Amino acid sequence: MGADAAADTLKDRRRPKSYNGQRLSPFWSKPVGHPSAKTALIERIRSGEAPLIDLSEADLLRADLQGVNLVGSNLERAALVLANLRGARLTGADLHRASLVGAVLEETDLGAACLRDADLTAVSGGRAVLEKADLSRANLRGADLGGANLREADLSRADLRGANLRGADLRGANLRDSSLEEACLSAANLAGADFSRSCLRGAAFDETGEAVGADFYECRELDPAWASGLIELGALNVEPPSDRERRLISPQ
Repeated sequence: MGADAAADTLKDRRRPKSYNGQRLSPFWSKPVGHPSAKTALIERIRSGEAPLIDLSEADLLRADLQGVNLVGSNLERAALVLANLRGARLTGADLHRASLVGAVLEETDLGAACLRDADLTAVSGGRAVLEKADLSRANLRGADLGGANLREADLSRADLRGANLRGADLRGANLRDSSLEEACLSAANLAGADFSRSCLRGAAFDETGEAVGADFYECRELDPAWASGLIELGALNVEPPSDRERRLISPQ
């Protein structure tokens, strides 16, 4: 083959092709203007096809999924970082090891969902429903769960450092061996919750509504300022403050 013929052949190979009448990009990927696979997936979810799709390990970064139906969906290891799931229904969904860092979960229904080992760092989950959800070993550091329903949720060994649980319903919740340093539990309902062996350094319990049957067995570093109040509300296994601590915390 001559030099001119070879050049023409190479030029032809580099020329954009077409597919079904649509011009392809020089990288022969998708037709110009064709929605990406991610966009197409999001549209399918919005249209109600989620129950028919395996969403495990799906890339849903920053996806707008407000109000969608994801009941019982498989989202194991899915990337939902900064996704908007406000008002979405995820009852019974599998989110094991999913990443929801910074996601919006306000008024989202995650009842009985599996969020074991999931990363929910800094989520915004005000008034979210997490009743009977499995959040064991989940990372909830800095999460805003103000007013959330966490009744009978499993939060054992969860990282809740700096989390906002103000006004949350924690009745019957399992918080054994959890990290609650600097967490806000003000005005939360703690009746029947199990805080055994949890770390409570700097955690706030002011305005606690109910604590009957809440178990603080071998919990660590509970501020003496809250101990007396929790005992009065019926909490169990709370170590009362010493005389010296009483003098320090009592008003002059």
